[in-house]
Amino acid sequence: MIRILWVFFMYAIFSSCTSYYYVVRHAEKTSNDCNAPLASPAGFTRANVLKDTLLAKGIDSVFVSTCLRTQQTAQPLASAINRPMRQFDPTDPSTQILITRLKKIKGKEVLVVGHTSTVPAIVLGLSGRTISPIADTDFDNMYIVKRKTFLWTTKTLNHVTYGVPTN
Repeated sequence: MIRILWVFFMYAIFSSCTSYYYVVRHAEKTSNDCNAPLASPAGFTRANVLKDTLLAKGIDSVFVSTCLRTQQTAQPLASAINRPMRQFDPTDPSTQILITRLKKIKGKEVLVVGHTSTVPAIVLGLSGRTISPIADTDFDNMYIVKRKTFLWTTKTLNHVTYGVPTN
């Protein structure tokens, strides 16, 4: 019996971990076309502020949609930390495939760059909390989801802004 408890205890200790997910909408854009680039200079400035904001966080993975503007938003950070950008399909309305992938990442810091249509679903899927709809002119929100696993999972959500306010 003691051996079983010891094994269970050791499993609990080694399987405990805390993951942080930094979820943002892409920076300022030129149009709604998926292949539209960021608006210059505001969009590229925000992308660099995002890099500066997250550089010391130890980001391990970067997820972006297949749209150019999300990739350009994440590119400065991905280049600075020498990590590839993993793509997800922004037309998946539930983003369930992405959320499943993200939940499998344990003990890491992750950046996810999405859209007004995907950020609320991603935050809900990771934190269990609903956020307000994102206005089409709003680009400065960052949602930080902390998922701590130790026998069960606890989730917290923080909302901060970065860069020059857009509203």
